[in-house]
Amino acid sequence: MKRTQVRRVVVGCALACGAQAALAADETNEEAIRPAAEAVPNPSSVVQGNVFEAGGVPVAAGRSPRALRITDGIDLYAGATFLAGHDSNVNQAPGGRRAGSSFFRLRPTVTAESRYRADRYALAYKGDFAEYPDYDPNSVAQNDLIFSAQNNFTGRAALAWEASVGDHYDPVGSTDRNLAGDEADHYRTWAAGGTFRYGAEQARGRLEFDAGTGAKRYRNNRAWTEGADVDNLNLGARFFYRVAPKTRALVEYRRTRYEYVNDINHLDNTDSRALLGLSWDATAAITGALKAGQQYKDYRHEDTHPDYSGLTWEASVRWRPRTYSRFDLVTGRSASDPTGGIGVPITRNVSLAWKHDWSAAWHSSFTAQRQRTHFNGGGRKDTENVLRAGVMYDLRRWLGVGLEYTYARRASNVDDFDYVRRIATFRAEATF
Repeated sequence: MKRTQVRRVVVGCALACGAQAALAADETNEEAIRPAAEAVPNPSSVVQGNVFEAGGVPVAAGRSPRALRITDGIDLYAGATFLAGHDSNVNQAPGGRRAGSSFFRLRPTVTAESRYRADRYALAYKGDFAEYPDYDPNSVAQNDLIFSAQNNFTGRAALAWEASVGDHYDPVGSTDRNLAGDEADHYRTWAAGGTFRYGAEQARGRLEFDAGTGAKRYRNNRAWTEGADVDNLNLGARFFYRVAPKTRALVEYRRTRYEYVNDINHLDNTDSRALLGLSWDATAAITGALKAGQQYKDYRHEDTHPDYSGLTWEASVRWRPRTYSRFDLVTGRSASDPTGGIGVPITRNVSLAWKHDWSAAWHSSFTAQRQRTHFNGGGRKDTENVLRAGVMYDLRRWLGVGLEYTYARRASNVDDFDYVRRIATFRAEATF
């Protein structure tokens, strides 16, 4: 039986800014590896760090790289994912407050891309429309509009940049401030940022510099969302040094300022990270990055939130033992800003995913994840385990269908945050 690689393309990712991993995905029809910095995301962050690493437009545009030529020099990519199933615990609540429901979700994506010489420009739309017939608060529509680009000035100098606006919701149960509300927390975001790279691909050394700014504003439920409006300012720099043909050592420094518009919870802080690590090129059997170092969170109101200093790490590594099989390890440890409650969450997360192509048409996936969080100054401790298994079948080059099952369990020393969740999903993916 002949095995071939699955045709999953993050088209918007690869087209928008040409990150090394994203470009490799564009060439091999493969989904780009998740950035290491996203191992433990901060819910207050709206600005991307390394735009090259992030891959640009987060549009999962499907199963075929073929484009529709609109005019000379402009190509259009479109796709959609349809999900239907049952969620036993939509609001992620303990047994007494648990709400189960069937669900239907539609996630359309459209990307228009233009290339001029060595430069790329992309305008993308991403939607997520969810309907829960038995739990209306989480029936929401979310939208993103992203413009991103890569400008290659010389063989050594390049700039990846993007600007975005978004309209989003925090579903009931997804944060610590809205555990039993009648409607999801609605917010809007805007962000702009870029990464300048200096150094040829095969050069022994390479430099990158990041800068970005953005904002997050809530629109409803102001009794508990007033203190969550936040402005971001991000700066960063990293140096890569080639130690082997496919391996680079790196040193990195990032600094993000979180300014809360109504700082009623005294959360204004500066998050600084100094990291050392290794990165592996996308053409090697091992791809990705591993970083470790020290994190500092300097709070403006030290009497309420003492400054924090601790070990942090970020890793996103792909190992491909065969062309038709791959393993993705994503892990991290860091402190982030809370979404309610008392104390600063310090989270350790690790997930291992295995994706395998059994034939040209049949594909399977399995993911195991464990996340442990303790709240510095709050006393709360959570452990969450997630198992997910799925299978996909390609009906056509442009259409695939599949089934997926997810089991999640969170155990906490605070009873309000215990939950068990089971999700059975039918999935259809298409590109047009």
